[in-house]
Amino acid sequence: MDREDIQGIVASGYKHLDYARFVFLEIIDPVATRTWLDDIVNLVTSARHPGDNKLGTSLNVAFSSEGLEALIPNRLKGFPHEFVRGMSTYDANRILGDSGESAPRDWEYGAPSQKPLHLLLMLYGNTNLELQSLHRAVFDSSAFSDGMCVVAQQDSVRKHGDETEPFGFRDGISQPPVQGLLGRGEQGESPISAGEFVLGYKNELGLLAGIPSIDNWADPAGYLAEHPQYPGKCRAFGMNGTYLVFRKLLQRVDQFWGYIKDISSGPNDSELIAAKMVGRWRSGAPLVLSPETPASEPRNDFLFTETDPDGLACPIGSHIRRAHPRDSLDMPPARSLLISRRHRLIRRARKFSTLIKDSTKRNPKYEQGLYFIALNADLRRQYEFVQQQWINDPCFNGLDNDRDPIIGDNSTLGEFTINAKPISKHLRGLPQFVILRGGGYFFLPGIRAIKFLANYQL
Repeated sequence: MDREDIQGIVASGYKHLDYARFVFLEIIDPVATRTWLDDIVNLVTSARHPGDNKLGTSLNVAFSSEGLEALIPNRLKGFPHEFVRGMSTYDANRILGDSGESAPRDWEYGAPSQKPLHLLLMLYGNTNLELQSLHRAVFDSSAFSDGMCVVAQQDSVRKHGDETEPFGFRDGISQPPVQGLLGRGEQGESPISAGEFVLGYKNELGLLAGIPSIDNWADPAGYLAEHPQYPGKCRAFGMNGTYLVFRKLLQRVDQFWGYIKDISSGPNDSELIAAKMVGRWRSGAPLVLSPETPASEPRNDFLFTETDPDGLACPIGSHIRRAHPRDSLDMPPARSLLISRRHRLIRRARKFSTLIKDSTKRNPKYEQGLYFIALNADLRRQYEFVQQQWINDPCFNGLDNDRDPIIGDNSTLGEFTINAKPISKHLRGLPQFVILRGGGYFFLPGIRAIKFLANYQL
């Protein structure tokens, strides 16, 4: 893979960088914006393996469909309907389950009635000082102030080594290993085809996903590679790019643990019920390998059907069994594994914790959640499929009234089935513990494509 051209966030979640900032921008003047892009493109972090010399800062840049159109009107071709449509439309809301409190009318940014999100900048630093230094290098210029305005800025700070999400569970365990982007550690599963996550490479179907293009005439300087599907006619604007989903997810931590406490018989029972809903203990140890008592090892080398076919250890409707069913779909296990590999996501979430306005020093109150980031080469087949068919389908895998108990589109009518023999237990009146507060769909281009955008002439 051309790691020099792929942006770094595809290959790394920057675990060593504890400070993150996500800045959403609106383009005011396309000419000044292109000048600004030319100024910062050399700061963009690539996926080149750093070896033992990890960077103290990282920068990545993504564009919405509207943002690309503002920079290059009516010239780019081949973007899929899902990306052009965006995440805030009625159709997308139905597919993703963004209803009720998660509907766009309550979003902080990204809704149709609000300022457009043209660009997303993702800045990371080892310390707050390094993050602020990167911020100044990116934004302190007349080209930026002339060309763009900030719509929203979101910060994330975590304690060094903290890998938990706000509910308290170990996060990021089940990342897919990607051919051509493998790290140094052992892989818990065979690598997924690179084309599932990066355009220009074969996917799990043995095909190339559609690569957005532009006419040869628009790139006289040859910034872009020749299009592999239309040689001699088009340039491959989308080569080495991918689609990025950004969602600000508010997690109702007190409500989650309060609900579990109300239905449990004691602390140990509370831990078990919470683990049943997630599919793992807080440590990340999977229930299929440690069904009775918590274990400390956050393992990912397991299958469901060969170990727990009836969901007696890890319930059929638990979060991890929905998000990555492995061999447990209602079909032969080998076929299920094959299908699961075609719906994987790279996740790069960061958590947030901000003081609520009515907080006091004596009684501080925090709003907690995740900035959820997912990367995939096919929004419809990967992210939207998982959200609609696995997370929010009440009939998933033989169930009849269960959505994902953690991130599903539940209300007080929500239900979760804890599989047992002879009679399963049903948790009813399940609230919605995770609420969407904004976001959008973006395209994360290759670095050559950013240079092309910076030097494009109308």
